[in-house]
Amino acid sequence: MKGITPVIAIILLLLITISMVGFAFVWFQRVASTATQATDEQLTAQLNKQAQQIKLEGASGTTVTLRSNGNVALPVGSIVLFVNGSSATSGSCPSVSVAAGGIFTCTTTVGICSGTSTLRASSSGNTDQWIC
Repeated sequence: MKGITPVIAIILLLLITISMVGFAFVWFQRVASTATQATDEQLTAQLNKQAQQIKLEGASGTTVTLRSNGNVALPVGSIVLFVNGSSATSGSCPSVSVAAGGIFTCTTTVGICSGTSTLRASSSGNTDQWIC
């Protein structure tokens, strides 16, 4: 009977070791999966923002005409207009979601081309500037 005890002890130690390795494997796999998923979501959000691009098409009085030249739609209120460095957006710009390639207008709180003015339109993807 004395020969059986060391065999049982070795088998128990092997089972404990195997179960701990299995636990560590599952835990590291879940941590890596969570990190990968969070990174993927952040990357998708950043690429979406970079794809929201605009181009100034024209301006007169307090109205600015812009084009969505990115490859995703511009959400409501995603553009800020600046005249001579001061924020001059009146209301939400754009007031409705604009599809890629669409043309839309925004209004400013001040006249744009009175004298020498710098008009700048800024979205999350880019900034376009016009001097008039």
